[in-house]
Amino acid sequence: MDTAAVWVPAIVALALGSWRITVPSLWRDESVSGVVARLPLSYMRQLIGDIDAVHALYYLLLRPFAASGGSEFLLRLPSLLAFGAAAYGVAALGRRLAGPLAGLYGGLIYALLPMADRYAQEARSYAIVSAVAVLATWLLVAALSDASRRRYAAYAVSVFLLGSFHLYALLLLPAHALAVRLARPRRVLPWVISVAAACAALLPLVAVASGEREAQLFWVSPPDWRDVGAFFGEVAGNAAAAVVVLALAAYGAWRSRRTPVLALWVVLPLLGFFVISQVHPIYSPRYALFVVPALALLAGIGLERAASALRGGLAYAAPAVAVVLVGALTASTQVAIREPDSRPDDLRSLAAVLAAEERPGDGALYVPQRFHLFVSVYEAPYEHLVDLTNAPGVYEPRTPAEMTAAAAGLQRVWLISPDLTPRYANDPRLQALRRDFTSGPAKRFGSIRLALLTRK
Repeated sequence: MDTAAVWVPAIVALALGSWRITVPSLWRDESVSGVVARLPLSYMRQLIGDIDAVHALYYLLLRPFAASGGSEFLLRLPSLLAFGAAAYGVAALGRRLAGPLAGLYGGLIYALLPMADRYAQEARSYAIVSAVAVLATWLLVAALSDASRRRYAAYAVSVFLLGSFHLYALLLLPAHALAVRLARPRRVLPWVISVAAACAALLPLVAVASGEREAQLFWVSPPDWRDVGAFFGEVAGNAAAAVVVLALAAYGAWRSRRTPVLALWVVLPLLGFFVISQVHPIYSPRYALFVVPALALLAGIGLERAASALRGGLAYAAPAVAVVLVGALTASTQVAIREPDSRPDDLRSLAAVLAAEERPGDGALYVPQRFHLFVSVYEAPYEHLVDLTNAPGVYEPRTPAEMTAAAAGLQRVWLISPDLTPRYANDPRLQALRRDFTSGPAKRFGSIRLALLTRK
């Protein structure tokens, strides 16, 4: 029973995560992952020193999967495996804290939550961060029950990995700190030493990433309480499913109040995101994905405790019905997140149009200058275009004069950009190009804009 309780959620998660994983097009963020992961290491080092240092470890992990272009499945495979590992970890942690049935129910609920499934099918680090958060919490619970230097060392490594994959996931640490203080006050010192060692190792990343915050998060705005409610709606897919999951989780938190780490894991990171973001906006729902395993496990504990009050076959039938209900309530969202147009950008269709309409000798201008990373994960059509933004093998973009010289022999240039708001319409390279070229009508691929410019 114990073995099945941890493996069944993992198998269900892998099956659900694999379902139609290649149907949605890779989108802008995933393009960055795939393109950066296959860059020469020297070029990648320059890029990470300028922007995206927080994802450096993930890009290195993705390199073998991105080799030779990388298919949608291969690029998304690390996230899928992490989703299965997180479901296994939720069940294992639940077994340790509340028994095998609580772990089983929690792992199954986690596998059924649309937000977790959505990022299991995305070539970004968020599913991996969730899996590492589960691992770190499991190691902490193990160290609190049977302290040893080896366990605290493993915990320190897990905290280092957590921060390396995403620094904001370190908002889990206040929950761990308070859990240690409430459960084992005498273990506070070894916990502090472990965390201090992990954070010291992360200082170089923090130093680089702090200088990139404005470039990374210019699009983030301070959240309000409606955003907190919207987060739980996104986790469960709709209001009805959110009510069921939150009700079970609230009951689970009450029944497991002697082991408060799970409730703290949900509440304190979200509170941290909310408070910090009032001064320095850092909140996006996907950044908080690592609290979803705790929410699912609390729901599993609540379901197990409610079922334990029943007798006979009802004690097993009622949880089965509840899990099926969660699955039924989330089914429409599960289908929707797997539709071809479910991502913000349709880079696959963009590449198909370019491949069909480009001619030998056409050029490409990417506005803003890093937009080449955002669109070219389907690399074949871009290899035939003369890049006017960067000279071959050169990291720094061309100046307007250099771009004009590079475009001198071209009759057609493809402009690939987002909406040309003043932020982008005033790009000096675009302004220089418009002196000699006329733009035709633009085509849209989600939030990406493609226009053909022809020489006057």
